[in-house]
Amino acid sequence: MSLMTTDRPKLKLWHIAETYPPGYGGGATVYMRDVCRYLTERGHTIRVLCTEGSDAEPYTIRTEHDGPIRVDRLNLPYFKRQDPGGWQLSKSEWQAHGKRIAKVADDLMQNWTPDLVQFHTPYPVDEEFLLRIHERGLPLVGMSHCAWTICSRLNLLHSPSGEACSGPSKLKCLSCLYSHYDGSKVKAAAKLPWRMLKLGTYPAFRLGRRDKLRRAIQGQISYSEYMTAAHEGQVGGINRFVPLGIDLSGTPSERLPRKDGPLRFGFMAGFQPHKGIWDLLDTAAALAKKGLAFEVHIWGPHQDENQVVLAERGLSERVFLHGTFSGDEKWAAFAAIDVLVMATTVVEAYGRVVQEAAAMGLPTIAPAVGGIIEQIRDESDGLLYRFRDRAHLEAQMERVIRSPELAGELARNLRPVLETRDAVTSVEQFYYDILNQGGG
Repeated sequence: MSLMTTDRPKLKLWHIAETYPPGYGGGATVYMRDVCRYLTERGHTIRVLCTEGSDAEPYTIRTEHDGPIRVDRLNLPYFKRQDPGGWQLSKSEWQAHGKRIAKVADDLMQNWTPDLVQFHTPYPVDEEFLLRIHERGLPLVGMSHCAWTICSRLNLLHSPSGEACSGPSKLKCLSCLYSHYDGSKVKAAAKLPWRMLKLGTYPAFRLGRRDKLRRAIQGQISYSEYMTAAHEGQVGGINRFVPLGIDLSGTPSERLPRKDGPLRFGFMAGFQPHKGIWDLLDTAAALAKKGLAFEVHIWGPHQDENQVVLAERGLSERVFLHGTFSGDEKWAAFAAIDVLVMATTVVEAYGRVVQEAAAMGLPTIAPAVGGIIEQIRDESDGLLYRFRDRAHLEAQMERVIRSPELAGELARNLRPVLETRDAVTSVEQFYYDILNQGGG
């Protein structure tokens, strides 16, 4: 299939991901929904396949609609509840899963032949579903919300050291999969022979399947320069950087004056360990012991089961939990804080929340890693700290507590934020370019 970009035909597009709203999936899920909705506004037909974990029969599909977008929710309770990537399975168990996944793909494509398929972070259907699509000869492209295509750990962290990884290689990737993320090189080395016997060829088999998929896809799109560079030479076809901005709908025309009282930090990732909640709470406890006046407001998942940890750290009167906000409540949440804090302990592909804060005139304190550093000019419109350095995070937070005017100075230097609706035209052009290169 070859399309002339001047014709601008309307496309049938299939988006495949782990989660689609109202399920919580962080910034990647929000981006996916925004892109799908705005592509629909431009006249394209969009279908989505995502996964859920209900009590219904495994591998069955529940279909609903998000406006004109058809959403097929594939029920995979084991993977959604216990083992998202399937790494606790044996090789034979994964192959059995692959056969069932392939049948799901075949059934869905009996009456649906899209012009192009875009995968986001697709586990737990993973490479088996996508390879089945490739076998059908359909153009297949990725969007790198994380490093799923090139990293089995998703976030380019090398195991067992926990250090940022420069990119995939067979040796490094096998080392990660067999070392089992101990956090100790000595411990991992001691266990390696036992793990190789226990795991057998399964990790190497999965790595080979992922490598086959990388060679099969026709292109990859990233909304950070960091992820674009990470995928260069690793994926087939067009590897393109497209800034996506954020959905600015409903943003206040002006920011209300700051309320009196202690400086208010905001944290939007809930109690997800990889987002750094424990580093943040330990930092807050250390600042409280210094007698500093401040508040931390937390939004996001898994709060009910973690209420007790605030009292244990002496933070009941300083840290406030607000649950998970909906899209309609987002700007009210940002309006309730003075400075955003990111404390992620993984290599963030981008860190969308920084742009949401900037749209509300708020600076961010965040680790200097991945795509985050493209959004924050240290000491100008935000503060960076050394990746995984809790003491440095504490020092940066203490600076704005002791000098509240610093937050205002940083905010005045914030750059304008791009609107996703405008950026989607570049995503659309990417699709046409893929099809014009003979991807179909």
